[in-house]
Amino acid sequence: MHHGVLFELFLILTAAVIAVPLAHRLRANSIIGFLIGGFCIGPFGFGLINERQDIATVAELGVVFLLFMIGLELSRERLRVIGGRFAVLGLFQIGVSMAVLFAGLAVLGFSVPSAVVIAGALALSSTAIILKQLSDDRQLHTKFGRAALAILLIQDVAVGPFLIMVQAAGDAGTETSPWVSILTGIGAVCVLLLVGRYLLPRLFRYIALLKNPELFAIGTLFVVLAASTLTEVAGLSMALGAFIAGVMLAETEFRHQIEADITPFRGVFLSLFFMSVGMSVNADIVFTQFGTIVIWLIALIGTKTALLFVLALMARFEKGSALRVGMSLAAGGEFAFVMLALAAQNGAIAPDLVAVMIPVVALSMALTPTLMTVGQRIEEKLHPKEDDQLGPIETETEGFQQHVLVIGCGRVGRVLARLLKTRNIPYVVIDSDALQVSRGRAEGLPVYFADGSRPETFRAAHTDEAKIAVVALGNPHATEKAVALLRHYYPHLKIFARAQDITHIGPLSRSGADAAIPEVLETGLRLSDHVLAACDVPQEEIDAEIAKFRRADMLLMNELAPRTQRRKAEAAGSAKPASGSGPKTPKAKKDGK
Repeated sequence: MHHGVLFELFLILTAAVIAVPLAHRLRANSIIGFLIGGFCIGPFGFGLINERQDIATVAELGVVFLLFMIGLELSRERLRVIGGRFAVLGLFQIGVSMAVLFAGLAVLGFSVPSAVVIAGALALSSTAIILKQLSDDRQLHTKFGRAALAILLIQDVAVGPFLIMVQAAGDAGTETSPWVSILTGIGAVCVLLLVGRYLLPRLFRYIALLKNPELFAIGTLFVVLAASTLTEVAGLSMALGAFIAGVMLAETEFRHQIEADITPFRGVFLSLFFMSVGMSVNADIVFTQFGTIVIWLIALIGTKTALLFVLALMARFEKGSALRVGMSLAAGGEFAFVMLALAAQNGAIAPDLVAVMIPVVALSMALTPTLMTVGQRIEEKLHPKEDDQLGPIETETEGFQQHVLVIGCGRVGRVLARLLKTRNIPYVVIDSDALQVSRGRAEGLPVYFADGSRPETFRAAHTDEAKIAVVALGNPHATEKAVALLRHYYPHLKIFARAQDITHIGPLSRSGADAAIPEVLETGLRLSDHVLAACDVPQEEIDAEIAKFRRADMLLMNELAPRTQRRKAEAAGSAKPASGSGPKTPKAKKDGK
């Protein structure tokens, strides 16, 4: 039975609503959920959609918006984070990976166009998955995080040349010389850059003067589709035109508004693209060539890990860190689907080969979080830097009693530390973000680089002698974990935690916090004070209203916070023997302590 396009879109969105939450529960990326959902409803799954042509046309817009957003992110502000050493590492990663993969494919008998496209597609990594994992683990500001971000940005910059390369590889089998195609593409790109350099900023300034948000969004869509159409007419891909348009607009003052306007369209169309890719996964080929797919997968991860390991060592990384870089960036990325789809359309790669490559890339992407976690554990095993940092904490806090342990040196933690300092109250601040530690040290605060979710860190900070612990982390899950560990090991402690909002109070209280303070409460009250004063409300009435609101809010927080566990903890604290509880410190207590 033939379905209309709208019904097919309904089926796709239904599959996405089911598959993506399941992928999240399995700790997989949304892209994996889209691929699985597309496979299930596609011709090789349950067969709900057998004709992909209509969906493929709409899904192509997903590629266009993906490339536009990548270009939009390549501003000088973002590229500035790439140091010279990391930029060289990123360039060598792409070049060496492509060369080695191309040589291996040529030995296996692949044609030059197919080998070039496959080597380029597999040389790139998944920006979406890796950056999300780094952000969740709060690793973006570490040395490894900066190196990974730099390599991924270099890969994003390489998207434009790669698209031209795919186009030239498709033209290699025609009467047109590949060099002519390359020169034609470069000429079209130069014309587009000149038009964008002088006309686009003026166009958006004119639209901005009209102060019409709808027209601004329409103008953004017009620029994306116009640039895509121009490159398509010139014989290049639509995605390349969208990428160039994004790069041109990245340096304008309208970048953030454009990004906000385009994000909803990009999300919808991009989900359609990945669902379309999932529909193209041929189950028969996967089953009949499962061994081949596994061999490809092992070869891809093994080759890229080894190459990146060697390159990172040359960039003066330690062995553990170099291996972590290699494992984290070893898998394929979402742009491989784009390159393979374009190559199949212009005849650079046979469809059967693409059907084998797609599950290889998808499986490697699914393994990316696991590879990153294993790489981090290997690095910590080979180079226990965290333990090296515990020595100064234990030595410099020797003799501290009834002090305050502050976990987190962000804006909240630094304010608290400065107030404790003015009252001469002993305190220790720890944070696992090197950038925050540097900022705190620059302000003269006793901040130490250490993981606030490890018992070893608590022992080094003499937490068994502390009076109060304050968890001021910005990550809600990390906050709950730190609170639970502190309550487990140190029942006598009073624990105060920074809550994300009022709904976060319950989980923190159940984890063992004596009090959880929503970070937005006092900010809102102080802002209200200024606003009411500007509205000519008498100050005594403002103070009364704010006090009444604060009392009502505290009553609500008390209702949300279960007290049973805290009372048990206080009872355990009162029954605590004089020698203290919690993990044993490595050295004996002094007699005077």
